[in-house]
Amino acid sequence: MMEPEFEEYIDDSDEAVYEFCDACRELPDTKFIMAERRISELLMMIATSGKLQAIVAGSCAGFDFPAAFAKSRVRAGKRYSLLPPTRSRDLIAFAVNLLYAFDTHSVNLQEFLDEYYYSGNGVSFAFASFAHNIVVPLADCVLTELRAFSESAHEHIPVREETVTEVEPPIPDEAVSDLTERIADICDMAEKTGASARDLDELYSVAGALGESINKRDVRLARTLLVGLRGVVVSKSLTAAIGEKVDELDETLRHFGV
Repeated sequence: MMEPEFEEYIDDSDEAVYEFCDACRELPDTKFIMAERRISELLMMIATSGKLQAIVAGSCAGFDFPAAFAKSRVRAGKRYSLLPPTRSRDLIAFAVNLLYAFDTHSVNLQEFLDEYYYSGNGVSFAFASFAHNIVVPLADCVLTELRAFSESAHEHIPVREETVTEVEPPIPDEAVSDLTERIADICDMAEKTGASARDLDELYSVAGALGESINKRDVRLARTLLVGLRGVVVSKSLTAAIGEKVDELDETLRHFGV
């Protein structure tokens, strides 16, 4: 479960976004032995930045990662290569979903590199090719969205009212129990699929954090964690059984404006 004090670590500055983009651009220089650690650090930077959460949540809303991934696969001789989306928000959603899949081990990083970025020069060279192709463009797209985010914020500067009006919570009370039940259903279904204890632990961890964010009405974090939940269910044993339920959860969140 996510700690109640987690929001204390959220950084809402532009600098946190710039640091993330710098880390993305440095990723091609990473040796493969450190690759998974660097990927986890990138995802933690998203989780602890308010503006990155907002950018990722906006980009991932309604994004169908399995379909986008299937579409990106292009046969190159005996192997496949990847042609990621070109639209800014689609690439952000695509890249972050893929990084989550590596981080949760629902997609094996080395097997992925051997399939799509194989190089006779070794796995570190293959990882560098992947980073140049997917993660470096992610930095450029994030900066594009940050500029749009900042311009939108300036255009909609709220006017201070003389009287204080009560603001309706972004997730209504009646929606919280419905969403929580849907998350519990996903966990129950996963348990019946015969998935490994490791896969279930990863699912429960992300699902628990998602439920916590919904209970706290943290819209941005809920949308970001839904991306993480999708990353866990990318693996075959989970996707076939509960992918549809995750789609329904996504639709319900969007119905309530999340």
